Order: sequence, then C-alpha cells, then structure tokens
Amino acid sequence: MVNIGAGMRSTGISGLDFQLGGGIMKGKSILVRGSPVSGAELIADQFFRSSEDVKGSYLMIDGVVAEGMTDASDMTPEEISDAMDGERIVIDSISSVIVKSGIESALSIMKGASAISGSEDVNTLYLMYNNLHSPYDEVRLIRSSDIVISLNEFMHGNEIERNLTINKIPGADVPGRVFPYNIKEDGIELSTTARVV
Repeated sequence: MVNIGAGMRSTGISGLDFQLGGGIMKGKSILVRGSPVSGAELIADQFFRSSEDVKGSYLMIDGVVAEGMTDASDMTPEEISDAMDGERIVIDSISSVIVKSGIESALSIMKGASAISGSEDVNTLYLMYNNLHSPYDEVRLIRSSDIVISLNEFMHGNEIERNLTINKIPGADVPGRVFPYNIKEDGIELSTTARVV
C-alpha cells in the first residue's frame, strides 16, 4: 500500500498513487483522456470510491447510474455546477457537456469547480473521450486542468497493449515513462514496471 502524504488524496489505484508521488494533491483537477473502452470510467469509479470518509459527488451524464451516483443526464450546465458537492467530485463526462451544451459551458463548469477546490481541498476528475472534439477544444480542456492522464491502446496482432501516461502535473517533473495497465473486473491495475519513452 502506498503511503498517502499530507495534502494528498488517493486515486484509488495504488500503482498510480506511487507514480504520482503519493497520490493527487488536494485542490487539483484531473482530466482523464481515453476511448470509451479504455477503462477511464473505472479510474473515475476507483477515485470516487477510494475513501468512505470523504463526501463526494459522482455526476453521471452519459452512462448507467450506479449506486452512489447522481443522474445528471437531464441537468443543465448550471445544475451540474450546483450539484457538485464534497471533496471528491467526478464529472462523467465533460465530453457530454461539450456535445450537449458547447465548450464554453464545459469550461464554465471547470472554472467553477476550480474556485471551489482552491479553498476547500476539493479534487474534481473529468472524463474526456478521444476523437469527439476539435483539437482546439481539447487544448482548452487540457489547459484548464491541473493533472492530465491519458489512457492509450494499441493493437499488436491479436493482443491489445494498454498504457497510461501522465502528461501534466503541477509542482513535479512529468514522468518520461509509460505505465502498462490492465483492466480487471474490479478496476484498473497499474503494472509495477514502466517503459521509458
């Protein structure tokens, strides 16, 4: 088990906590980028459920609403902002906000969450799906996020290779490595080995 330091919060994935130097800094936003089958929603769920001691909200906009989640499929961007509560917030997905209401609405949600997190040690995790948005809109989402994690998939014959990259993290060197991961029944498992990029 990774030792979570003061001012840090667990991602719910011990291998990822280790690679991030002990977890995610409190008060920071996280953008997780990947395909709909990359396991991004599993990372979001593991993050949300990583501590029962911390109140949070999981706003499900475009998927099946599980126990503990809030159905946000019919919410306006303003209602989504109002529903963000607690220290651990998941927006699943910011891509759906963009498709339904536009990039400015998505950035407004992110800006509002940033204002909350700066004073209350709130972490907000956003899921963004690849190949849905213009490159410019993706850049705007990345620039509005503190930490950016990408899930990558490659086909080699009849095998799928999955790896995770940490593209952006404040106050630390960005690791120059990719981290293999597996999708298991109970979530994402990061490999203990890494490949130098």
